[in-house]
Amino acid sequence: MKLFESITIKNLKSKNRIIMSPMAMYSAKNGLPNDFHFVHYGSRAIGGAGIIILEAT
Repeated sequence: MKLFESITIKNLKSKNRIIMSPMAMYSAKNGLPNDFHFVHYGSRAIGGAGIIILEAT
């Protein structure tokens, strides 16, 4: 299964092919990330997502 193999897209190398799509949480204050974002996205990175696309709210 190629899901867990590394992949290179242009100059971006990912350790696997698991990509987390952006989810609008509407939790940013003044458009800036806060502790919630660091914990939320950090836990996904530790969990194994190779690429994480951040929200823009």
